[in-house]
Parts: sequence; structure tokens; C-alpha cells
Amino acid sequence: MANAAPLPDRAADEIVVTGLSDADLATLVQEGFVVRQTLNLVRNGPRMHRLAIPPGLGLEAARDRVRGVATGSNADFNHFYRASEEFVPAAAPMSEPQSAVPACTHLNCDALALIDWPAQRPDNCRATVLVGVIDTGVNMDHAGLADAQVELVRLVDSTLPASAETHGTAIVSLLSGSEQRAPGLLPEARVLAVDVFSKAQGDERADVAHLVQAIDLLLQRGVRVANLSLAGPENRVLSDMLATAAAEGLLIVAAAGNGGPAAPPAWPAAAETSLAVTAVDGGGRIYRRAQRGTYVDLAAPGVDVWSAASVRGVKPRTGTSYAAPFVTAAAAILLSRQPDLTPADLVARLRALTRDVGAEGADDIFGAGLISLADLCAPTMP
Repeated sequence: MANAAPLPDRAADEIVVTGLSDADLATLVQEGFVVRQTLNLVRNGPRMHRLAIPPGLGLEAARDRVRGVATGSNADFNHFYRASEEFVPAAAPMSEPQSAVPACTHLNCDALALIDWPAQRPDNCRATVLVGVIDTGVNMDHAGLADAQVELVRLVDSTLPASAETHGTAIVSLLSGSEQRAPGLLPEARVLAVDVFSKAQGDERADVAHLVQAIDLLLQRGVRVANLSLAGPENRVLSDMLATAAAEGLLIVAAAGNGGPAAPPAWPAAAETSLAVTAVDGGGRIYRRAQRGTYVDLAAPGVDVWSAASVRGVKPRTGTSYAAPFVTAAAAILLSRQPDLTPADLVARLRALTRDVGAEGADDIFGAGLISLADLCAPTMP
């Protein structure tokens, strides 16, 4: 059987750029570029333009032309980002979960025990900050989200085919779900979920323009920590937005990627200001398809993690996507307890809340190590 064609990593005829002056935009329009969309970013700061390229001009040549005008230096392709995962067959729940977490009887007991997630969190160890999630759509009618405080915003044009709601539902349920068999880490949390995904010929993806728009929305709403369980190529416009987000106090917790050990760094996880999370199994072993590199910060459970299925019930899922929410939850608690922490402070605190696994010291596989949160609720935080 022939191999399937590789999925495209960018829109075929579109360039994105922020900070373009009116004069430079007018020049480009005269040369045949067409403005498909203009968005104000970062509280009415720089504008983002989506430009269709002139007929007959190649995509790389078009990007270089926009970069050639005085204010177009960050112009780039409209790259695609995907919420990749590995589906695993449903396993029978263990009759007697082997876990160090007191009185734990649900399906993720072992995952919580692996990271010493506090079994009983006092009132001063709860998430009071608004938690952001940028992902696919969310099934707001799922019984496992009945008691969750979730606001869903869809940014993609309503004329485009909607995402399947599978991945986003799972991620939100891990954070704040109320399903008894796989309860959320932060059932008390308020979650702002932003759907940036749509389908094209069976390919579910988000483009960089909508991803940047979603980060801007989180900034406008005052979100301080956000979960991005998606991955794609490096992009100048995205890089600039991630730097702005960090400067505005927003920590991006991102999945390290599932492209395999030899794959190049995945973005947004690989950005200097992001916190990149890789996945381990129940024995603390690295997930076989996890990407590696100096950008990896932490490891968390991400193999056979149970979360809400797209329509009803729960399913086991695997991938760095499902490791990220464990770290997002810990970051939300740290920030709730000490709101003046910067994103860099949060990364340092979380890297300190680890136990070394793999090679001695920080490494390209596990980062600083596996999160170990026994002291997350301690009166004096590290």
C-alpha cells in the first residue's frame, strides 16, 4: 500500500505579518497582494495582516518580498498546527488501583501517585486564576463537564467545517472535568477555552493567524496561564506573539510534540518563553514518540491517561498533549497562591518541583525531570 501524502505544514497562498505600516501595506497591495484579514492585536496594538500572494509569485518569494519592506521583517508563512495524539485501546479499569494517593479509586490514580499530586488540597491551594486553553472545540454537553466552569469561544470563521471536539474535550476534562471515573485536576477552576481548529479534507488543523489571535484574546481577558496541547513549525509572527505574551505575564504551557525522537523542535513549546512538557508512562519511562531537545522543560504523565471521550464516557489517551495539563494545573495553583510571579518565575518554580529521572541532571529527554508535587500545597513554597 502506498504511503499517505504528508500533511501540508502551511497555507498554500498566504503570508502573515504584524506591525506592517500603512505605507508598506499600500505598496504590497499595488504589487498584487490581497488583504484577506486585518486584526488588531494585544489590546489594540500592532495589526496582523493575512495577505494572499500575487498570482504567479511563489510562496517563498512572496514571504521574502514582504520581509523586504521596512516594517515587514517578521512576515512568515501561515503555518499549520495540529493536536496530535496516539489513540490506545480502552483497557479494563484496575479493580484495586495501586496508588500512594489516599482513598483514590478512579482511573488516573496511578498517574497522580507518580507525580505526588496532593490528595487533599486546602482552600489556600486552589486555582483562583482564569485558566486558558487553546485547542479544538469542546463538547459542552458532555456529562463529564456538567459541573465545570468553562467558557468556549470559537475564533474560526463559521463558514469553515468545525473541529471534531475530541481533543479539546479531553484536555478541558483533564483540567476541570467532573467525571467520577477520571476527575479533573482543578474542578474548581474557571477555564476559557478557545477553539482555533477547523477541518480541510479530513485534516484538522489551526493556522498561525488564528493561534496568534487566540493568544491575543487570552491577554485581553487577563489570563495568566494557558495550555496549548498542539504543535507545528517555528514561525516569526508566532514567536513575536509568544514574547509579547510572556512580557504581559502569560505563561504558555505547551506539549513538546509527538513527532518522534529525531523530529525537529515543535512550536510553540520550543519558544524560549514557553514551558515545554514531555510525556512519560506509568513507570516513568519516556513516551516512545515524544520529541526531544534542549527546549524540553519537564515531564508528566501522558501515556494511557484517562479523560473525557468526545461524546460520552471516558477513554485512555496517549501523547505529550495529555501531559501538559498536569503542569498547567500546577502552574495555576502556584500563580493563585502568589499572583506576582512572572512566567519566568513560574518556570523556575516548576522546574524545582521535579525529581531527576534518566541521565543525571537536566537532559534533552526529560528536561529538569518528572514533576513531583508533594510540596505544591506546602505553607512555604519553594
